[in-house]
Amino acid sequence: MDRGIIHFHSNYSFDSKTSISSIVDFLVNNNLKFALLCDHDTIIGSKKLNDEIKKRNLNIEVPISAEYKTSNGDIIAAFIEKEIKSMEFDEFVSEVKDGGGILLFPHPFDNHKSIDKIVDKIDVIEEFNGRSSNENNLKSKTLAVKNSKPTYFASDAHTFFSLANVIVAKPSNIGLKQALLDNRIQLLSKRNSSYSDLYLSQIIKSFKMKKIKLFLQTNIDLLRHLKQKFKI
Repeated sequence: MDRGIIHFHSNYSFDSKTSISSIVDFLVNNNLKFALLCDHDTIIGSKKLNDEIKKRNLNIEVPISAEYKTSNGDIIAAFIEKEIKSMEFDEFVSEVKDGGGILLFPHPFDNHKSIDKIVDKIDVIEEFNGRSSNENNLKSKTLAVKNSKPTYFASDAHTFFSLANVIVAKPSNIGLKQALLDNRIQLLSKRNSSYSDLYLSQIIKSFKMKKIKLFLQTNIDLLRHLKQKFKI
């Protein structure tokens, strides 16, 4: 079995600062053989990761992919060759499929609309997301079973320290694309993101996008969290 990670982010996302070089170091140090990097709305990070893997002459499968914000919510386009232009859902689906890519449905019950329509079009459902609630992850699993869809498991890591939160495996004799479509992704270990991971990604987002209100609200939420945790 080959071990790897699916759905995580690099500094090419608006809410992460994880460098490409540190990701490659992580893959090597943990003997991982595949990695599906899904930066927000761009394949640049995925391409950079692919280039770095080739530069170091490593045998690690890194498909070109990205997590795009479509009219129906975030959808991952994987195994594509160029940026997807249309964010209107039906056109987005056609563009990905016409280019030979497949569609992954990340965190189905977090910020999506017309879920049944999405399920009808996508190829694989994210059964577990490290940043989602246990309730929503259970609903995602039920959704996949109900619709007989293959599944995968993701950390959705936005920080370097959460890359190891979810490790999966696939048979060594087939590629990642076929393993996803054939429901051959096996969960090896999972851990939910910590509050500090979620807090840090929001702070990074507020700085990168110059959103002062988001920065203030994130810190207000932090104070509420600490108050509740320590019963201040």
